[in-house]
Amino acid sequence: IDEFQKAHDLKNIVGTSNDFSHDKYYKKNALKLAEIKKIDIKNLPFDDEMEINLHRPYVDESQFFCPKCGEQKMQRTPEVIDCWFDSGSMPFAQYHYPFENKKLIDSKLQYPADYISEAVDQTRGWFYTLLAISSLLDKGSAYKNVISLGHILDEKGEKMSKSKGNIVNPWDMCGKYGADTIRWYFYTMNQPGEPKLFSEKDVSQVLRKMGMTFMNCFVFFDTYRTGKTKSLTNLKPKILLDKWIISRLNSLILEMSASLDSYDINQGARIFEKFLLDDFSLWYVRRSRRRFQQPQSAKELKESTDMFAYILLTLCKLSAPFMPFLSEEIYQRILQDKNKTVHLDDWPKANKKFVNKKLEEQMIKTREIITQALAQRAKAQIKVRQPLKELIINYKSISANKELCGLIKEEINVKKVSFGKNLELDLQITPELKKEGAVREIIRNIQEARKEANLLPKDEIAIFYEIQGDDLFEEFKEYFLKEGKIKKIVKGKTDKTLISKEIEIDNQKISLSIQKI
Repeated sequence: IDEFQKAHDLKNIVGTSNDFSHDKYYKKNALKLAEIKKIDIKNLPFDDEMEINLHRPYVDESQFFCPKCGEQKMQRTPEVIDCWFDSGSMPFAQYHYPFENKKLIDSKLQYPADYISEAVDQTRGWFYTLLAISSLLDKGSAYKNVISLGHILDEKGEKMSKSKGNIVNPWDMCGKYGADTIRWYFYTMNQPGEPKLFSEKDVSQVLRKMGMTFMNCFVFFDTYRTGKTKSLTNLKPKILLDKWIISRLNSLILEMSASLDSYDINQGARIFEKFLLDDFSLWYVRRSRRRFQQPQSAKELKESTDMFAYILLTLCKLSAPFMPFLSEEIYQRILQDKNKTVHLDDWPKANKKFVNKKLEEQMIKTREIITQALAQRAKAQIKVRQPLKELIINYKSISANKELCGLIKEEINVKKVSFGKNLELDLQITPELKKEGAVREIIRNIQEARKEANLLPKDEIAIFYEIQGDDLFEEFKEYFLKEGKIKKIVKGKTDKTLISKEIEIDNQKISLSIQKI
């Protein structure tokens, strides 16, 4: 076509169609019979299938006009260099060095890179060519750090392939579990350079353990907060539990910053996970429920929600590089502002004056004591709802701390914590303690009934009851009203009931009916 066009001094060629149904190209682009169509001839390299192909020998046929060379044409040089030369030249080629931007490279403003990351097979590919070309230019290494990634294998450790039928579609996994879940799964399963044995079951566990726990912590906060949340700047923790969590939070910032500064992504992610699951959700949130559900005053509730918001916002900032979508969602919902983004916020800076290592160690010991005491309860088959008289502990510094003892008393459900030589739980249940246990069991059933009736924590209720034997409702009326968030307690039945339950506690039958006020 090119020769025909040149010989006849033609700019355009008009073609008419015929039956070329046997030809692959014409099946795709054929003109209809007797159709006339104007075709602009492009000087592009087409292969035998009439597909654009930039490889030899097709590219050898392409010529380009040189606007600076008059009538001369440009054509591919016959020499061939390894294509990895292009990738190895990247640090310089991206700035058109040395023809432009010399200062960026020579003054080391944009060179060398802080880190590069690719799969382990690039050790002899990109990693090598970057080093080779920068060394040839006498520029030293083109990077300061390398994060080499291991290959993803199937659950049995075999390479994924279509023939084996063990390929996992990444888009299906992202659609089912979310991109953040997949990211967190790979960040925490092992070191970056080690092979990754992919298990969908493990991905599902990551979603339940990490993603849902993080979101549930926000939902708890959102349930009880009052008014719009602002970023807390003047932080003044007052109670011991707040002082402890703020100390742990600042320790977390220090530890995560050190891990990420040294490019230890796995360690940084695991530190965050331990804090979120163990320190924050399992301990701080659980031990803070009473302050939110039964605050002593509006001021206490405001201080509690402010502290909780500060912790959540900080966790969003720390998790943003790992879980960009979930952290953004929680961040914007805390601030109730879709125009703000966590990804433009600063990385948190630790305030070392809030770090109290002594308190952190004391809390570790306190939780160890609780674990041992609960084990004694379980061995004796006594439920935690059943109050006991006394726990003797062998840590004098903890027994002398009223707030730590208060945490132990509530967690173990004992009346008294004393100091002694050994850790020992008084397992004797007096008639008075037995009654208290029955009352707590009734309250648990009332709370379950509230959930079944889809009542909110703020909803007030009236309880109608019938009971055989001792009237625990009358004897412990004030306790029921406070702990059960009950507005009114009435002995007898009612037709206007939201939900009714028949329960039996220690061979004592009780009828309960809940009415929303």
